[in-house]
Amino acid sequence: MFLIIDQGTTSTKVILFDLSGNKIDSSQKSFEQIFPNNGWVEHNPEEIIKTVITCCNEVIENNSDKNICSIGITNQRETIVLWDKITGKSLYNAIVWQDRRTENFCRDLKEEGYEELIINKTGLLLDPYFSSTKISWIINNIDGVKEAINEDKVCAGTIDSWIIWNLTKGKVFATDITNAARTNLFNIKDLKWDDDLLNLFQVNKSILPEVLESDAFYGQSEALIKELPIYGVIGDQQSAAIGQKCFDFGDIKSTYGTGCFILLNTGKNIAYSKNGLLSTVAYKINGEITYALEGSIFMAGAIIDWLKNSLQVFDNYSELENILNNNSINTEVVMIPAFTGLGAPHWKPNSRASISGLTRDSNKNDIITSSVQSISLQTHDLIKAINEDTSNLFENPINSIKVDGGVTENDWFIQNLSDICDIKISKSNEQEATALGAASLSALGSKEIKNLGEFNIKMHENIEFLPKIEKKIREEIIENWNLALNKTIGV
Repeated sequence: MFLIIDQGTTSTKVILFDLSGNKIDSSQKSFEQIFPNNGWVEHNPEEIIKTVITCCNEVIENNSDKNICSIGITNQRETIVLWDKITGKSLYNAIVWQDRRTENFCRDLKEEGYEELIINKTGLLLDPYFSSTKISWIINNIDGVKEAINEDKVCAGTIDSWIIWNLTKGKVFATDITNAARTNLFNIKDLKWDDDLLNLFQVNKSILPEVLESDAFYGQSEALIKELPIYGVIGDQQSAAIGQKCFDFGDIKSTYGTGCFILLNTGKNIAYSKNGLLSTVAYKINGEITYALEGSIFMAGAIIDWLKNSLQVFDNYSELENILNNNSINTEVVMIPAFTGLGAPHWKPNSRASISGLTRDSNKNDIITSSVQSISLQTHDLIKAINEDTSNLFENPINSIKVDGGVTENDWFIQNLSDICDIKISKSNEQEATALGAASLSALGSKEIKNLGEFNIKMHENIEFLPKIEKKIREEIIENWNLALNKTIGV
């Protein structure tokens, strides 16, 4: 058995898997989303740890008769925490991956010509999305942090490091390579913290964690009701790719949670993008590195949460499904979901959400439908960019994609995704693909399996969706999307 911590953007889930990938038990706790200013997003680090420990202990206690081999961790990436290594207390709230407060800092560095250096070393872009400018902001804006760094009292890390530190009671300060690769401080060629980037962002290497392989040993957990070894740590989107069995060159998956993330396995090749995609580390196992090309959308499931909780236009998700199934698509009404700017391939941090094409005949169901459809249209833009970037690597463009995540439970959305992208969509029956990836690594690290392919032996067949929409309607939807998008980003 493997106890897997899936620490996400809005909740923490802990799942117990057996060696065949069967879900034995789980516990989930949500936590507060903090929005101090326009474009700012924060979490309380202590609240996150409380949810982790509570969920772990609940599952352990409910399965006291089971033989749990190890803990695995997968987590929201880029989100950063700085804490006092003496007291173990955070020095400020966690600054979340969605946060846009460092837009001006990123713009200034771009104007000074640093983006090409960053792309070449990290595969990433100069954007507030990544961890480096978040760390700099805390160092430069929170009283006492610079002094504490000079006194060697500070740790800075992504959420995996914060969890590992707390579970091991401060004995292990480490991160995995996939999380390190999302900071804009890690060189994905040399596979180490980069001195040039550390100097550029004014981050002292002494505050950063040791970088380990994805299936490594991360210490012994001492903070739970049962001591367990921690084997296997990986960022959530890379974990989902493993859970979807994207082990081979050319395999591609898209996960729809709070945001949407497409990962294409590029093997030993770093595929640099000309279209705003990210080159990143897929995983490193047994000394072997695998790379990926990634497209990141900030708003996917978060759009549905906004409709439900902020606009309050439906009460529950079954009602949403009913509205979508019974409402014809109004091709004129277009939602551009730039609530926290736009991610790949546009990368417009200053853009904000808009709804266009409304008339007296428009109703709330048109807004709901166009909002959900905007997830499909954002995916369409990503797939187009991926095809352009990989034309030299692959003979044919993408004709199918594996999908998972909470939003894919909505069949209307999956059919719409197939229609808009004009490709086959293979929907995973296993909605815990992210946690399954970490479970695979934990099993590998603890020597319960010899290779990743041995895990999740009883994986169910996927459900396939094929395009059904009329070509003329599809073209009209995409044309109106592009018009609205260009207005929103000021083209």
